[in-house]
Amino acid sequence: MRRMAKYDRSYSMQDAHGPNGLGRRGTQRGCSRSKSTRRGNLGTIASLTFSQKQALNLSWRLLKPQASACFRKIFLELEIASPKVKQIFYKAALVDAFNKDDDNSATLEVHIKLTTKFFDELLATLDDENEFVAKIRGIGSAHAILAKGSNFSSDIWERLGEIAMERVCSHEVVTKTREASRAWRTLIAILIDELRGGFEGELRQHRKSSSTDQIEMGKVEDEEELHSKLQQLRMDYNQTLPYT
Repeated sequence: MRRMAKYDRSYSMQDAHGPNGLGRRGTQRGCSRSKSTRRGNLGTIASLTFSQKQALNLSWRLLKPQASACFRKIFLELEIASPKVKQIFYKAALVDAFNKDDDNSATLEVHIKLTTKFFDELLATLDDENEFVAKIRGIGSAHAILAKGSNFSSDIWERLGEIAMERVCSHEVVTKTREASRAWRTLIAILIDELRGGFEGELRQHRKSSSTDQIEMGKVEDEEELHSKLQQLRMDYNQTLPYT
C-alpha cells in the first residue's frame, strides 16, 4: 500500500492544498503532527458556516449509497496499517461464525453498517455541539475495553484519521465543492480527536479503578498478614510461659 499522507490534527481546516484539497507529505508545509496539539487548533463544529453544514448534509446524501464501499476500503486499509485491528476483526469473525442470533458489533461487516448509521446520527446533531461531542466520545470510550485484551492503542485512531481523510476527502462527491471539502476535513479532524479523547479518558478511569482495587486488595492482604503474625506471636508467647 502506498504511503499515505500523515493525518495532522493541527492542520488548518480553512486551507486546502492540491487539486482535491488533500495535503500530501512533502508537498504541504507545516503538516507535521505535534503531540502537544490542543483542541483549539481544530476549531469546533460551531465554527462551521451555515453553507458548510449544508454542504456536509448534501454531500453525505450523495455519498451514502456508496458509503459501505468507502468504509470497507477504510477499514481494510486500517487492517493493513495496524495488525492489531486485523486481529480484532478476525477474532470477532470467528466468534460470529458460532453465533447467528445477533449481529456481532466487533466484526468488520457490522462496523461498516454502524459507521454509516453513526454518520446519519452525527450529521443530525451539527447544531448541538454538546450532543455531537458526547456521541463521538461515547464511541471512543466504548473501545477502551480493547486496550487490555487486544492492545488497542491511541495511535490506531490516528491511523484511522489518516485513511479516512484520504478516502473521504478525495471522493468525487466531496471534491465537487470547496465548502464540502473544507467541511469534511473539519468534521474528520474533530471526529478523530474526540474519539481519541473518549478512548483515553475511559482508559484512565479503568487504570485508576484497577489501581484502587489493587491498593484495597493490598490493604486486606496486609491486614490478614498482620493478624496472622499476631496470632503466631501469641502462640509463641504462650509456649514460653512456665507451667503453673
